Amino acid sequence: MIFDNKRSELEIIEQILSLATHDTKKTRLMYQTNLCYHHFVEYMDFLIKKDLLGVKKGNPSGNVYYTTDEGKKFLIDVKNVLCHLK
Repeated sequence: MIFDNKRSELEIIEQILSLATHDTKKTRLMYQTNLCYHHFVEYMDFLIKKDLLGVKKGNPSGNVYYTTDEGKKFLIDVKNVLCHLK
């Protein structure tokens, strides 16, 4: 199997969930994952719909995102898979 320098979808999901284990804002997540806005929103919507990522609304400075308990379990599994691929 030949890998290029691009990240897989699984690697991007792992990165978002890892960063969100410490409550964080959308802008910070987008910059740290180095995704364009359009792709970033698609990943965020997917993770929220799958209940892997949660949103704390009502924060005066904007919404805060966090990895749910289900997301933390998924994150462990993803890290195990990625470890075996390398």
